Amino acid sequence: MDEKREKFEGIKSSISLPLQEIYEKTEAYHDGKWLWIPLDERIVVEDILAMIKIKRRPNRK
Repeated sequence: MDEKREKFEGIKSSISLPLQEIYEKTEAYHDGKWLWIPLDERIVVEDILAMIKIKRRPNRK
């Protein structure tokens, strides 16, 4: 398991169930998972932002 998936597993319990389901159903490729996330009332935007923070590289300035 790569570093980003391990980080997701660490925050998974705080992520909404619909977003967890999308993550689990998405196929993993050599460069990670590419999620198609519909923006509707079931998905919490803060959860999406938490996942983006895992993927995004830190600012090294």
